[in-house]
Amino acid sequence: MSSDPKLGGDVIGALSVAFVLAVIGGLIGDTSLGLIVTLIDFVLVVYAMTRVPVRTSMMALMFLVFVLPNPSEGTPTDWDPPFTPVGRILLNHLNTVDHSMSFASFSGLDVLFVVLIAITFVRKSSNSRLDSAGRLQTPKPLVTLAWLSIGSTVFVWVTSLLRGGDFGMSLWQVNCVIYLPVIFLLFQSSLRGPKDHRALMKVLLGSATYKCLLAVFIVNFIKVAPDPETGSTRPVYATSHNDSMLFAAAFVLILALVVERTGKKAKWFALIFLPILGLGTAANNRRLAWVQVGLVFLTVYFISRESAFKRKLRRALLAATPVIAIYIAAGWNSMYGATFKPVRLIRSVVDAESDGSSMWRELENVNLIATFRSNPLFGVGYGHPYEEMVVLPPVDYPLERYLPHNSILGLWSYTGIVGYATLTLLWAGGVYFAMRAYQTAEDPTYRAAALVAFGSVLIYLLQSWGDLGLGSWTGVFLMSCSIAVAGKVAVASGQWGGPAKPIKPKPPATTARGAQGAARAG
Repeated sequence: MSSDPKLGGDVIGALSVAFVLAVIGGLIGDTSLGLIVTLIDFVLVVYAMTRVPVRTSMMALMFLVFVLPNPSEGTPTDWDPPFTPVGRILLNHLNTVDHSMSFASFSGLDVLFVVLIAITFVRKSSNSRLDSAGRLQTPKPLVTLAWLSIGSTVFVWVTSLLRGGDFGMSLWQVNCVIYLPVIFLLFQSSLRGPKDHRALMKVLLGSATYKCLLAVFIVNFIKVAPDPETGSTRPVYATSHNDSMLFAAAFVLILALVVERTGKKAKWFALIFLPILGLGTAANNRRLAWVQVGLVFLTVYFISRESAFKRKLRRALLAATPVIAIYIAAGWNSMYGATFKPVRLIRSVVDAESDGSSMWRELENVNLIATFRSNPLFGVGYGHPYEEMVVLPPVDYPLERYLPHNSILGLWSYTGIVGYATLTLLWAGGVYFAMRAYQTAEDPTYRAAALVAFGSVLIYLLQSWGDLGLGSWTGVFLMSCSIAVAGKVAVASGQWGGPAKPIKPKPPATTARGAQGAARAG
């Protein structure tokens, strides 16, 4: 398996200086110095981007998105994890970092995306081989669906404003859906195909391991004010709600490697990483993470090929069924303690009356469904709040009626059947190509990649249904990369466009005199 060309000394030097400056700026914490450091780092990073393949830059950005703290996603403690200032600049709007930059209603990532789009355009225009060498074509329907998603978002946005939608609120709603197709287009134009699977695996496992270890550290060593009811000083959660997607995707990756028997290393990966992922997920204390892991495992079990591993698992589950049933029945009405905590998790998912949070979200769903019914074809539009048929208890979240916790029902309410379909067909296309590749690919690594791509879409849907996952940087990068991988795997396995062939760049244009000379020489 070939790899990217080694980084040049100039690139390594530029990135090293940028890293050192970021550390110094974070330690000092001075706003004015931070702005100067940010500008210098920006120049150094852009220089490095111009010298490496776009896929390298996209993987680096994905790693940073996965590991950097995002203050806008909540801060469970007063302690700032490492590189919080970098996460604030890269992941948040810059006008929230420094009020003197009130004009900057964009993030550091937005600026870097513009740079990457410009680099992609210039290299394509000049027939550069830096990005195109060895790259497999992406199925054209996926690219078309990405542009359809972008066009649909713009159409819904414009028509919503014409119907009197609030411009400021509409920007927040558009922000949640516009990035996924854009980042997908960057991934599909830069990833080569299976050659990049190993690097992507390192990004996912490396970032998930770091976040899991960070979560375990926070809940064990960082204290918060005592809870008035229990007296506990343990944080309610450790990193962020959206890390549930990262942890669940890493679980799926390990499962796919084992189920598809990709090699002897798969079992070692499972022995090393599964305990870390389990401890980190438990430390982060987000019930949706376990729901994602459980449902994805169940789905993978049903769609994966029959194997000795599945037969052993089936026999073990059948043997344990009576014990599991007795355990669930015994702990169904438990309220406290760790013994029956898994049972309380199950009940909170299936029984809306089990706790106040579940009931609140059930009432929110009622309002969203009522809003959708008022205009099912085109929705109420962006910039319009959902109808509060049932008055909800107040929450400290001013965007609630524009960005509800259930993002999927929210999409139905704001965009209607037409908008929802045209916006999410890209997601369905990713699942289609992933499953098409999985069912016929002979290479077990291809099948594993297809399972991870499929699982990532399901994880994103579950997070968007349950906890504001739509538009989160973690979910958007995970989803867009997975759809691009699904398309490339389908091509690599011969399930789209015939035998897989790398894209051949066009020869450089010649002048008329040069062409005549070449003809005479011939």
